[in-house]
Amino acid sequence: MDDTRISLRITDVELDEMDDFLARHPEYQNRSQLIRTAVMEYMKMVDRGVLKNQGVRVDIRDRLLMVLEDYVEYRYFSSVEEIINYVMKTIVREGILENILKGYVSSLNGLRLSEEERVREERFRR
Repeated sequence: MDDTRISLRITDVELDEMDDFLARHPEYQNRSQLIRTAVMEYMKMVDRGVLKNQGVRVDIRDRLLMVLEDYVEYRYFSSVEEIINYVMKTIVREGILENILKGYVSSLNGLRLSEEERVREERFRR
């Protein structure tokens, strides 16, 4: 692999920050490796829509993300964001989200009632 050399201007403060980071993270052998990795990761995040200033950030497991990216690659959708929006709209329209949330709240209420009952029993024993 042939490496291409580039110049990068940064302030002394930025350089100090980078060196401090490198001291805390020995997995990066040098500044060049850190910059290469950071730039590549940044580009992936931009492509996935993670760095947008609006909306909600969703953490997706790597395997699921690969499946979603396949749907984009096959041109069923234009982006992973579009897939997530489609899925959310569908589960809301079909009432699935409401059922999930009701079940979750019901389980929490059950736990709370159990806790309240336990407290009542302790008071009764005294």
